[in-house]
Amino acid sequence: MMAMFILAVGVLLLGIKLVTRQLPPASTPDQDRRLAEQAEEIELLRDEVRRLQDQADFTERLLSERSDVQPGDGPERDAPG
Repeated sequence: MMAMFILAVGVLLLGIKLVTRQLPPASTPDQDRRLAEQAEEIELLRDEVRRLQDQADFTERLLSERSDVQPGDGPERDAPG
């Protein structure tokens, strides 16, 4: 009976030790500051990517519209003025 109790306590202590190893360490103020800076930088980069995508879409539409115009459809550049 006593051996079972000792075995159960040993297993319990081993389980507690394994669980506490898996917990992430507490963050420090310096780590919190760096994470906040990284989050801000990520948001700035996402905004820049959106802006560049919008600019690329605009350029693509502009080029597409220009390619739809046939050479004889637009104003003549060589026409006497």
